[in-house]
Amino acid sequence: MRKKTLYNLCIGLADFVIFFVICILACLLIKKDVHAINLNFIITSLALSAIKVIVGIAGKNYNLLWMYSIRKNLVRLLAIAIGFDLLILAISFFPQVTEYTGFTVSIYISIMLLEFFYLVSSRFGMSVYLNLFYKKRGEAKEQFRTLIVGAGSAGAMVLNEIGRKEFGYQVVGFIDDSEDKIGKIINSVKVYGPISTINEWVKKLHVQKIIIAIPSSGMGRMKEVVNIIDYKDVTVEVLPDKTKLLQSNLQANLRKVEIADLLGRSPVELDKTKLNDFINDKTVLVTGGGGSIGSEIARQILDYNPKQLIIFDIYENTTYELKTELDMKYHKSEKKPNYLALIGSVRDVNRVEEIFKTYHPDIIFHAAAHKHVPLMEDSPYEAIKNNVRGTYNVAMMADKYKATKMVLISTDKAVNPTNVMGATKRFCEMVVEAWNKKSKNTNYSMVRFGNVLGSHGSVIPLFKKQIENGGPVTVTSAEINRFFMTIPEACGLVIQSGAYAKGGEKFILDMGQPVKIIDLAKNMIKLSGLELGKDIEIEITGLRPGEKLYEELLLKTANATKTENDKIFVEVSKHPFNLEKIEEIIDHLLEIGHDNKAVLEYLQELEIIKRG
Repeated sequence: MRKKTLYNLCIGLADFVIFFVICILACLLIKKDVHAINLNFIITSLALSAIKVIVGIAGKNYNLLWMYSIRKNLVRLLAIAIGFDLLILAISFFPQVTEYTGFTVSIYISIMLLEFFYLVSSRFGMSVYLNLFYKKRGEAKEQFRTLIVGAGSAGAMVLNEIGRKEFGYQVVGFIDDSEDKIGKIINSVKVYGPISTINEWVKKLHVQKIIIAIPSSGMGRMKEVVNIIDYKDVTVEVLPDKTKLLQSNLQANLRKVEIADLLGRSPVELDKTKLNDFINDKTVLVTGGGGSIGSEIARQILDYNPKQLIIFDIYENTTYELKTELDMKYHKSEKKPNYLALIGSVRDVNRVEEIFKTYHPDIIFHAAAHKHVPLMEDSPYEAIKNNVRGTYNVAMMADKYKATKMVLISTDKAVNPTNVMGATKRFCEMVVEAWNKKSKNTNYSMVRFGNVLGSHGSVIPLFKKQIENGGPVTVTSAEINRFFMTIPEACGLVIQSGAYAKGGEKFILDMGQPVKIIDLAKNMIKLSGLELGKDIEIEITGLRPGEKLYEELLLKTANATKTENDKIFVEVSKHPFNLEKIEEIIDHLLEIGHDNKAVLEYLQELEIIKRG
């Protein structure tokens, strides 16, 4: 900041001196008499030069970045300067002004012309100097031959930033689809095209890095571009938002291409005003707060100024990691948010009550659960204790201690469940519906969505490890598909659903189109720069017990309606379950829990689980 202030001060001082010299020079050109430069003329020139600089400061002319958008910046600079000069020119027509100051109309017209020449030449020269100077400074580093996708304003910014920040990039070309741009030169760099030929140009130009700079084109176009690229022997990075380049450096904004880019998911729009009203100054409890979903819910909640955030989880390692991450993020904040991490299990009703009694949470996001399908097939009793009884304990304490809302994080596997995990999550929904029917204190709701990219134990980390180990990448069936969302968008919609909830709703998130798992594996292999069938193989292993080929998100699509957010649907059960009956079922499940066969038979008898 000090360096920037000193830089602007030097430019302002230079302008002041040159403006004064221009006034003297204009007088000599018109009057051709040195004696015309009297004391009044000198004082007026000094005052006028100072006012010009002050007007420039007020108009933020000294905040303009002359490495970017030089034409736009010049238009703005000249508009302010000429507007002020025309005002002074009008004043020069008054004889009294001319007599006192010595500034005639002809002298001021000369000043305007000289000033115009000075501003254009000096600012254009600054732009050329800054670009050439910083690019030369970067030449000492090892240069990576770089191709920029997109020859628009974002691409031009990336080119200028690369030179200025000395990142070791040697831009050898742009590539674009616009016929008006192909073959043109931007800052000494040629534009090639179209983008569909990118792999040919990568080979011809010996490209080592690709930077995709098309942030305004939308995720659909991004998906097309990232799918075209052959990732072998090149590193691909993405500029998500060009506006952030003016706030921080290029490296802070560039990121590697992610699997989500290949899915082409559009960013989710949230009603931040509604979320702020929902969370602001409330005590929020997130169970399972150290997990993939719970931790992201916790991160996003802190953006809306809760009175206190309580992160509750049985697994201390991930909980500690989240606490450390938040401490590092907020340690320099003027107003550090109030959050704490607590260890314990939702199965332990006494521990759950201790937390409710101590902190009195207003809002609960219940994410704690066992979620791995094959593991729960072998340990159904643990799934019942943790998922079913744990949900019951939290729901009971929410009512007892008069929490405002409780939101259950459910799953697409709760729809017509064919496995123990899905059955227990469906039973959790029944528990929440039953408590909502009985409670006079708390509004209960649930959110149902599919898989999230990169969550603990999901296929993404598994495929990544398998690829790192040289394969094979294992897929249970060539036909199996799943719905996918990114963790941040899923969690944002979960919180938004909580804001909409009035009690008893089942919110279903729009997951887009299902993705074949085998296509996901192929894309991950591609992103790793490997060739399927040559560098690595995919192995079909067969469906696991209780695993579906296709997931469903809705029990009855016709009963679901859109909310204010077109990514969130809602369904309300017309016949919620009786809590006494729910309690009876839970007690019986816990009694027979150690007998896996008996548990499965009882769940089938209740038609909670459906085996083929």
